[in-house]
Amino acid sequence: MAVVPPNRSQNSWPQVSPSSATSTFQQTNPLTLECTINLYPLTNSLFGTKEPLYEKDSSVARMRKEFDKIGMRRAEEPVLIVHEHGLPHVLLLHRVNFIYN
Repeated sequence: MAVVPPNRSQNSWPQVSPSSATSTFQQTNPLTLECTINLYPLTNSLFGTKEPLYEKDSSVARMRKEFDKIGMRRAEEPVLIVHEHGLPHVLLLHRVNFIYN
């Protein structure tokens, strides 16, 4: 048998008064998303490597000044969705050891 502290009841948590529960939480239909994603064969894409490009200026002081002026950088990474051997594959493309200028 569970022990209930005197200021709590054995009902559901969190404690909400019946009048505020109906006004705060509305009954909604479940959200369904319908979209078409085109999957192309991996053989349609060409992948290769290039010679590395070295940074001209790797000064930390310059990066601090840019941070004070611009703020935090936000970046996106591209994603490819392809199929190979009849199975979908998600490929994340990124630069190795990339420093943002």
